[in-house]
Amino acid sequence: MPKFLVLTPGVFDKGGISRYMRFQIKALRDHFDEKSINVLSLVGRQIGDFEDPFEVNWCGPVPLTKFSRVYFSSVALYYAIRNNPDIILCGHVNMGPLALLVSKIISARLVLNIYGRELWSGLSKIRKISLRNADLIISDCYNSAQWITKNNIVKREPFVIWDCVDIDRFCPGSLNWKVLEKYNIRDTGRFRLMFLGRINQDTRYKGTERLLELLSKLPSNLYEVIICGKGNDISYLKQKAKELGIYERVIFTGPIDEKDLPMVYHAADVFYLVSEVGYGKGEGLPLSPIEAMACGVPIIVGNQDGSKEIIDGGGGLCCPPDDYQIQLHYIQRLKNEKTFIKQNV
Repeated sequence: MPKFLVLTPGVFDKGGISRYMRFQIKALRDHFDEKSINVLSLVGRQIGDFEDPFEVNWCGPVPLTKFSRVYFSSVALYYAIRNNPDIILCGHVNMGPLALLVSKIISARLVLNIYGRELWSGLSKIRKISLRNADLIISDCYNSAQWITKNNIVKREPFVIWDCVDIDRFCPGSLNWKVLEKYNIRDTGRFRLMFLGRINQDTRYKGTERLLELLSKLPSNLYEVIICGKGNDISYLKQKAKELGIYERVIFTGPIDEKDLPMVYHAADVFYLVSEVGYGKGEGLPLSPIEAMACGVPIIVGNQDGSKEIIDGGGGLCCPPDDYQIQLHYIQRLKNEKTFIKQNV
């Protein structure tokens, strides 16, 4: 039975990469002896992370310091030499150089995960070397896999494993307004557009500003926007909403408890994550639209990155980020269909 050493930037926060890593580690633990899998996380548990427990062999102190990566590297080397794993699973290309070094020292095979924007946003030479020397590269979407292949960064075609969703949890269901009121979501009778994710200045490419612009172009009192999550850009978006004259129709929920996440998706009439691609911008395969779809919610995603792989023949709209007209038309069509169903059921 093979032994694994998993090196990951984190498994506790609610971001897409941590979710991907948790599924990956769980799959390994389900298939192999748990004792043969050692997991090291650079970032430890913080307030606002997953509420449910997740076992790791070691995690770094919080907050990160300038010594955190040095500390993590020494721990990784210690575990590698002590346990002599057959496979090093590296959760992010930024850790690729360390994972490659460790794998060479103990003659282990290297498996390296890749996602999205980190690939086309100034990938360093040493990280490219780790990609070229990995025994297997796992991409969360074909878009990223094809990008590094076309740019001759890798020797062999990456293996694609899309994000997965627990469909026992994320499935259509009825609304529980007592739960939703915790997040200031109430039955206003308006058509609800929802965004859920990190709300930081460096993640505006996901479409939070565009979503507010869309709302300002829709008939007043018929539509509202729900923005779920936390980050350093909330004050800016609140000010933006005031300038657009839509502040009273924008709800900021704050972070969502994991147990309430499916219910919050149920409150949406359409889910919005329309990302654009550029330096520091772009997605691999975003998980939140997939979870929304599993809950029966139509989605709107962009056509410039891995997001376009989510929609295949139905379930939503895939469009250019700056094409407001097609987005508005789709939203209004969904609103009319909902109104028609209510009047005829």
